[in-house]
Amino acid sequence: MVDQVERAERAISALMRLGISAILPLWGLAMIVMGLEYRSLWWIGTGVAVGGVGILFLAGSPLAQLIDGDR
Repeated sequence: MVDQVERAERAISALMRLGISAILPLWGLAMIVMGLEYRSLWWIGTGVAVGGVGILFLAGSPLAQLIDGDR
């Protein structure tokens, strides 16, 4: 049987994963915008890489499980 502590740990873990998976794509987009503003290929490339990883994390996040209940 799952007690309150274990449920709280699972809820905190899910919230942390959701937070990180939501922040990474936004930060990648911000870096791409900075690269376009400053005409820097470094910021654009880094933004694409961080955004790509963020999208992968977002696809595996608890939010995606709520949308796609087949998992």
